[in-house]
Amino acid sequence: MVKIGSKGNFQNGCRFEQCIFEPMRFLVTLFSLLVTIKVANGQITPIPHSHAHNDYLHKRPLLNALENGFTSIEIDVFLHKDKLVVSHVGIALSTKKTLEELYLEPAKEIIAQNNGWVYSTIKKPVVFMIDFKTESTATYEKLKEILARYPEIITTYKGDSVIEQRAINILISGSSPISSLQKEERGLATIDANISNIANPEVRKVSTRFSSSWSRYFKWRGISEIPANEKSVLDSLVTLVHSYNKDIRFWAIPDKPSVWKTLLDAGVDWINTDKLSGYRKFYGDIAR
Repeated sequence: MVKIGSKGNFQNGCRFEQCIFEPMRFLVTLFSLLVTIKVANGQITPIPHSHAHNDYLHKRPLLNALENGFTSIEIDVFLHKDKLVVSHVGIALSTKKTLEELYLEPAKEIIAQNNGWVYSTIKKPVVFMIDFKTESTATYEKLKEILARYPEIITTYKGDSVIEQRAINILISGSSPISSLQKEERGLATIDANISNIANPEVRKVSTRFSSSWSRYFKWRGISEIPANEKSVLDSLVTLVHSYNKDIRFWAIPDKPSVWKTLLDAGVDWINTDKLSGYRKFYGDIAR
């Protein structure tokens, strides 16, 4: 039996927190490495149209999404003490991990092993949709400072047009720095704007995706078929957004297969879901 001494030390000399928590950290790191190797070895087929809503709330941010083949990943950030901290709410931010720790550094490692791409099976980018929870200009200035350390993996833009395609496309939602992006000759991001702004040419110049809450337009919750009048609205919105060569997404959808299929059939570009493995199975079934 291992005994603890008067100063909290085990008989072998290590402190309690070292003997207990260090092996746990090692196991977590090992498991993350195994997922990274799995992605890098091309054992995962990426899924089109898949958007991992609030990805950071999963047990293993980024890794859960990648092992399920997701190609768009949502990350909420707060500018806190000169860092971009990943969190859904502005509470206990000093205890939360940063954008670099949870996403950019692991992604960089995977991309390096996959010859410049996230998934070895396709040479297409994965979207990091970064939702600004703090003031747009200051948050974007910090984001630019961080992204400048990763030029080999971050796509660059002039407005909404790609200058140099890399493995990660940065898309900003929430408190969006539209005016800042409009002034840049070589930007590091585009905007996820509200569908209600699709007619605004100044917004469209720096936006590649338009998104709105499902409840803004629809009452259907996925029971039986979507009512004809709501299907007409859905079709009209998809046609409108696509007429400007932009992508469309709805958030806070009824998160179930009947709704996923209705959206895909209508041509919606990104299916917003929290059910990563469920959506992967669903998409695999309909793609057969």
